[in-house]
Amino acid sequence: MHKLTTAATRLTVAALNHRARLLAAMREHPDRGSSTVETIIIVAGFAGLAFTIYLAASEKVEGWIDKIPGATGP
Repeated sequence: MHKLTTAATRLTVAALNHRARLLAAMREHPDRGSSTVETIIIVAGFAGLAFTIYLAASEKVEGWIDKIPGATGP
């Protein structure tokens, strides 16, 4: 039982030391993230892509509606 307790204690100490080293490394090299310009470019790109997909889908739906008899109105 003494060997099991010793092994568990060593494993716990090793894990805590590893965590402490990782936290210290993160403090030394913080992730600054993207700049405002990069974020605006990405958002504009996704907005353009969404608009293109919307146009393609709406044309397809309008084509399906035009094929329905009597769909143009009374």
